[in-house]
Amino acid sequence: MTVPLLTELTAYAEHEPALERRLWARPVVPEHDTELLWAWMQRPHVAEFWEMAWPRDWIGDYLRGQVADPARSPFLGFVDERAVGYLEVYDPHRDVLGAHAPVLPGDLGAHVLIGDEEDLGRHSVALGRAVVRMLFRRPGVLRIVGEPDVRNENFLSLLAFLGFRKHSEVDLPDKRAAFMVCERADFERLASRRRRVTR
Repeated sequence: MTVPLLTELTAYAEHEPALERRLWARPVVPEHDTELLWAWMQRPHVAEFWEMAWPRDWIGDYLRGQVADPARSPFLGFVDERAVGYLEVYDPHRDVLGAHAPVLPGDLGAHVLIGDEEDLGRHSVALGRAVVRMLFRRPGVLRIVGEPDVRNENFLSLLAFLGFRKHSEVDLPDKRAAFMVCERADFERLASRRRRVTR
């Protein structure tokens, strides 16, 4: 399934040397993107943890709510000309997470999914790094935080590889979550070390 590229809306872009691909993101446009997000939400690997295998019009309403909320920013992630993932950036102080976890000034939250299962192994590390770099470009951001389901072992392993650490486990209204934290210094140190190893 394809969506309009709308490259004039590009919010972030980088060239990934290992993949020889362009990774980029643009804001979600509900009138163009609802069908794709609806399809992704039906996929078993997404539905298990997002629990949003809803009717199509509900997904449209959800996306419009995300776009309208000043505390949230939804994006589509692309590899070259193909949409591969969805990213929700949020202010954890104005989210349910802030009532259950020790969020700090300078924290920025993110929810991420990769739509097609075949892309999980192929692009997940490169996309994960790109997302973290994109978020740390925002002024004043000191930490990226998230709260994946404690059962989502594959995603937790990816986050650890990217430089996140498990701060604690917290009980949210809909799940037992791992409060994951990535500090800018840790991410940059890890990325620098890997660049030296691969040269």
